[in-house]
Amino acid sequence: MKIRAITFGIRVPFFKDITTFESMISKRLTYLSEIHQTLRTVFEKNHLEVETVRICTQPMISSENNMRRFLNRMQDVHEFNEKIEILQEKCNAHGFHYFASCAMLADQVINIKKCEAFLTSTLPSTLKTFDNFFTSLQISSTANGLNLKGLKYCCKIIKSLAHPNPFNNLKFCVSSNVPPNTPFFPAAYHASEHAKFSLALEMADEVVKIFENYTSLTLVQQELRKKFNEIYNELIKICENGAKKSNVKFHGIDFSPAPYPTLEKSIGTAIEKLNFDHFGCRGSLIGIALIKSCIPKKEKVIGFSGFMQPVLEDFIISKRVSEGKISLEALLLNSAICGTGLDCIPLPHDISERELFYILLDLCTLSISLNKPLTARLMPIKGKLSGDEVDFDFEYFAKSKVMNVPRLMDIKKSDLFYQNDDFFKF
Repeated sequence: MKIRAITFGIRVPFFKDITTFESMISKRLTYLSEIHQTLRTVFEKNHLEVETVRICTQPMISSENNMRRFLNRMQDVHEFNEKIEILQEKCNAHGFHYFASCAMLADQVINIKKCEAFLTSTLPSTLKTFDNFFTSLQISSTANGLNLKGLKYCCKIIKSLAHPNPFNNLKFCVSSNVPPNTPFFPAAYHASEHAKFSLALEMADEVVKIFENYTSLTLVQQELRKKFNEIYNELIKICENGAKKSNVKFHGIDFSPAPYPTLEKSIGTAIEKLNFDHFGCRGSLIGIALIKSCIPKKEKVIGFSGFMQPVLEDFIISKRVSEGKISLEALLLNSAICGTGLDCIPLPHDISERELFYILLDLCTLSISLNKPLTARLMPIKGKLSGDEVDFDFEYFAKSKVMNVPRLMDIKKSDLFYQNDDFFKF
């Protein structure tokens, strides 16, 4: 097990002038860097490696009033990029590997059309320019509804980011029902006046070790619950002691057992240790539900805290996709129980915005109906068609193939994609 990320949530003064912005960011990150270095030292003394330290900010646009203010301030694209550049430089200088600024809580903004140029032009361009910048659009929630117009903008963003480098879609996700201060990127965002920190865990290997001794579902469930509670108690003690020594509140731990792209650290390996034919086959949904049932239901368990199935980040899942054994529909079925939904999905380069729209619509509908957080990182791969090999030069990705996605052939001008509905609430 490793700490995948210590994620600090802070408020960023987007509406200040450049000089004030830079001064305030420098001051805040200087203070937080001392805290994260202390936390890293304590974790390492307890034989826990910390892979990354990250920053997430409040959403740039979170309401109609906030939208008008933001767009008025950021009419000059240069100013927006200058502030993102300052954030990247200051994060690098103070030991923060990545930062995320949620573009918009679109589930709270009905009149999103005014943001079209920012979302479909400025935002993709900025993501392509700054390597450490991540962002998301919260497009729906059970409480507020589904922004259909915003969902179409998301499809434009995904298509834009796919060229020239499809890797850029790693840094953008469509989210639904994601609560604030979830530590996993790109969906992370902050929603407090005061700084907070939270943990994301890489611990699929802990699940694999327990499932290797599988004799019955009941026994492995008991052992996994015991292990998760031991991990919870150990980490809570470290983090709460760290919070007492600073003015930064400890928000909690996302208990999703994130994988790493090796056999022994694959959540797909864990499921197959339960003797199912392969990950994603009929019946294997119970294995996913079993893992979910073992996650502690305690105050400091936050975020997704569920099963994660990031295709390109998981050795076995990516391998089964290569073998044609996993369909997009199977991953959607898993999303009814899992945490992040459709994550790091390699798609054909010619997939249309309309086809992306309906994939995302299914995911958002699941999220709203089940009142659970879900995200999507869809990655059209430049120059690749279904079945073509995908191999990024990236530590956290395994080799795979472009998924075979059923295509929409008939263009129906009366369907939902072409209609003018902007917002829908169940």
